[in-house]
Amino acid sequence: MSPLPTTPTGLPAELRRINFRFSATGDHAACLTAHGRARLMPELWDLTGPAPRPRPVPTRDGEDSWTFPLPFPLPADDVGVLLCRHGKQSARLLLAVPGTDGAPAEEHELFASHRPGLGLIGGIAPGAAALLFENGEGRRTKVWRVSGHAEPLEPVAELTGAAGGGVWLDADGRRLALARPEPGAGGTFVLDLATGLSAPLEGLADGEHLLMAAPRTGVLLTAARRDGAFRLGVRHRDDLAPTAFPERLNRIEGSVTPLALDPGGRHLALSVTRRSRSHLLLHDLVADTTVEAELPAGTLQPTARWTTGGLHLLHTTPDRPLGVVTLPDPLRSRVRATAEEHPGRWTSARTVDYPGPAGPVEAVVYGDPVASERVVLALHGGPEAAWHFGFEPLFQRMAAADMAVVAPNQRGSTGYGAAHRDAIRGAWGGPDLADILHLGRTLADARGPGRRRPMLYGISYGAYLALLAAAAEPDLWARAAVIAPFLSGRELYRDGPPSVRALLDRLGGQTELGDDLGPRDLARLADRMRLPIMIVHGEQDPIIPVTHSRRLHSRLLAAAHPVAPVYLEIPGSDHDPLVSSEGHLVADRLIDFLNERAAPTAGPLELLPEGTSVPA
Repeated sequence: MSPLPTTPTGLPAELRRINFRFSATGDHAACLTAHGRARLMPELWDLTGPAPRPRPVPTRDGEDSWTFPLPFPLPADDVGVLLCRHGKQSARLLLAVPGTDGAPAEEHELFASHRPGLGLIGGIAPGAAALLFENGEGRRTKVWRVSGHAEPLEPVAELTGAAGGGVWLDADGRRLALARPEPGAGGTFVLDLATGLSAPLEGLADGEHLLMAAPRTGVLLTAARRDGAFRLGVRHRDDLAPTAFPERLNRIEGSVTPLALDPGGRHLALSVTRRSRSHLLLHDLVADTTVEAELPAGTLQPTARWTTGGLHLLHTTPDRPLGVVTLPDPLRSRVRATAEEHPGRWTSARTVDYPGPAGPVEAVVYGDPVASERVVLALHGGPEAAWHFGFEPLFQRMAAADMAVVAPNQRGSTGYGAAHRDAIRGAWGGPDLADILHLGRTLADARGPGRRRPMLYGISYGAYLALLAAAAEPDLWARAAVIAPFLSGRELYRDGPPSVRALLDRLGGQTELGDDLGPRDLARLADRMRLPIMIVHGEQDPIIPVTHSRRLHSRLLAAAHPVAPVYLEIPGSDHDPLVSSEGHLVADRLIDFLNERAAPTAGPLELLPEGTSVPA
């Protein structure tokens, strides 16, 4: 086993995996991966053997987080990968044939579009590696067949409006079910690839949507809103009888995500989130009974494939990076995982229930928050989100730098019931801020006098919440590092995209609170933030405009605090700079700042004044 890569400071290099896709047949998977300072590259997973086997497929110039890979079979039992590379105003489809002995892949451009939206659905018929969907002019979608060879694509159909999803209805790959993503555009429809014609999928009620199918037997899984909640339904492709909504299936407690049907369509794999971890349930759709499969405590991603070779899942634990695991016989066997993840080299974590002002607050904890020299209170984005019991590269870096990490799921987080989740509706920076301040005091008291005070880290909504905590009780914290903060709900409503405005409307994010702290506006509260602060923001953030961080940095400079704020803007990066091509450098800067190092360790990024972009 090769040694784990390290950073120039001697810390273990983070391992990231994103953008996983399974082949339509489920025999292979592909993702993007990066070790430490290396650029993202495709990684292929062979799922045909006794355990999943990954192998890197380096490309000539590397990839960014807007590349989406899809595996497909090549002649001579090899596997290639299709790469959808998306730019700001364009997109390209490339075929990458793996090289030998670690050489870069052989790349062939198959398609280029002057529009950013390309969709790719894996094929199951011979001679069709995938279908490509291009959003064309006049709200039309062109469909192309991708053979998997270095040759022009074959036009298949032109559809009116946008098309999303993609569920194969038969084993010979002739009929594909698609969905209209726009509200009111109609329900599920079926594209016949032999004729290029489309028609509605018969038998579905109004508001009922197709989720997945077992093509060999014709069993369909659907979802429909009934009595104010979404319910899962079962029907048959060739039967027009009303959909059945199994009673016990729809009474499972927790946040339920359907993962995969078995090849025969009798059993359904479900990921159920309760608190910070995932549970794998296997439901018999005929008997309407459920059993839980044995998995290590961790987190499941909402993508899976169930083939005759087993149930293939995307699973992660705090000390094991995201990867494919297989249950050869899910109803009877234990999980099989690849052994390539350097076991024992990553820091494990545990969950702790801390007392809160309105009840316990669960946190994922790395290290010893009492005895460690430094402790970081890490706040998640959202607000309708949560920290999960899975691998977090930045937390691993913090733990390797002898920092304890406490990542709480305060009120407003998901996974703890409706009352916990909805506690901040119309009260952003209210109950959740109270939980964070209470936890900060608890940690400080446990550490005792003379020890370093807790530090704050947050991203997106968590960044906003962290800076509210810094303003509410500045003497409680040693310093704060935040990524992509917004100034206030009202300012974000004015400047943000429609999806963010809809979230603010739904959760009451513009409501002003009338307590002693006053309106939750970071620009107004900047004078109170007397601690060292580092702000990081992606220049191309499509969710929270970078102007919010620029304005906040200017206000902090004008406040003339004893320690000038640090501002880092990442060119070309979107909402999360940690997963950008410069993500390892951003992590370096965060670790340096939290370790109170006066100078950065390495790398070309510069710490610049307000409004200045970082050179690439």
